[in-house]
Amino acid sequence: MKKRRLTKFGKSCIILITVCLLFTAFWFLRPVFSAQPAAAAEVTAEPTIEPTTVPTPTPTPVDTVFEKEYNENKAVNSEYIGKMKLESGLIEQNITQTADNDKYLNRAWDNTVNNEGSVYLDYRNYLTDQNLIFYGHYVYYDASKMFTPLETLMDPANYEANKYIDVYFSPTDERRYVITDIFYYPLESTTLKYYHVNYDSTFFQTYYSAVKQADFYDTGETLTMNDRWISLQTCVRNHDELREIVLAKQIEK
Repeated sequence: MKKRRLTKFGKSCIILITVCLLFTAFWFLRPVFSAQPAAAAEVTAEPTIEPTTVPTPTPTPVDTVFEKEYNENKAVNSEYIGKMKLESGLIEQNITQTADNDKYLNRAWDNTVNNEGSVYLDYRNYLTDQNLIFYGHYVYYDASKMFTPLETLMDPANYEANKYIDVYFSPTDERRYVITDIFYYPLESTTLKYYHVNYDSTFFQTYYSAVKQADFYDTGETLTMNDRWISLQTCVRNHDELREIVLAKQIEK
């Protein structure tokens, strides 16, 4: 039996019908196909991660008012180290420190020569020492200058109003002290040695027992080996053999 062959027209019709069927099938199935990417996106979406909060460290408080004063004074004299003042205003002095205890006997804090000198920290002292020792002149002709006003503390009636001392060593190092003792130091004394920058426990007991016996009065405050304190030293009017000593321990400001 002889096979029949499709004409060119027949082949074209078959191709056209096939294309129509495929187009119709795609049209009806389009919603299914178009939904797939949305479903896939839902599956592969990344979860939201909140950023970790890092606590901000608390900065050291800066005394911005004193900072300006400190920087200006430091520019005048590199040996300027800060300021001391009684809360009452009885004393307010810039302070210095150098390589000996002689230079500022006759120089002001700004390094100019004068007779009143400067209030200065003992050359042996580091600011971490147990006992910081400050020296200041007694000025005979003006009771308001340098450490001369310390003589008013010998009267117990003046204690309460003048018992707090603030020392500013830098804009971020401000220390408050409360006066514990006021006494005379005889130059020949072997027990009232106020001038050690650090004490061992044995000598401290000897020293502070002698202090309590020499006190002008009981302030209600006391020192222990665990304290840090300052010692203020000045001369005594008409008594070259004596020095007035004021002790004050560091407290929370």
